[in-house]
Amino acid sequence: MISDTFVTRGGLTYVDRRDFTRGDTLSAVRRLAWPTVKLHADDSTLTFSSRTGSDTLQHAQVTALPHRPFHGRFPLPASAVSLEVEGRDQVLLFWTPCVGAVLRELAELGWDAEDPGH
Repeated sequence: MISDTFVTRGGLTYVDRRDFTRGDTLSAVRRLAWPTVKLHADDSTLTFSSRTGSDTLQHAQVTALPHRPFHGRFPLPASAVSLEVEGRDQVLLFWTPCVGAVLRELAELGWDAEDPGH
C-alpha cells in the first residue's frame, strides 16, 4: 500500500529564478540550514516548516527535479531537490542526502517529479 503522506528533514534555500535558469552563480535569497526544515508532502500540498515559519506549495504549481551542481564542466551527484514554482521569483532547493528517495516519494504521491535515474 502506498502511503498518502511523506515526511523528511533537510535544509532549504531560496534562490533567484533568473540566476538558476541562466546557470549563473546562485545567491541565496533566504537560507534555512539542514536539518532544521521539515518537508511534509501529501497528494495536494508540500509544506516546509521550521522554527521561523512555514511555506506551503500547491500541487498544480510545482515541478521537482534533482539539482546537480557542477565542478567546472563536470556534474556532481544530486544533493538537493529543486522546486520550480509557477508564479514565484525564486526556486526552492531542498537539501537532503536522499534526493532519489524524495523524488520517488513525490512521484508516488502524484507530483511532477523527474525520475532520479535520468
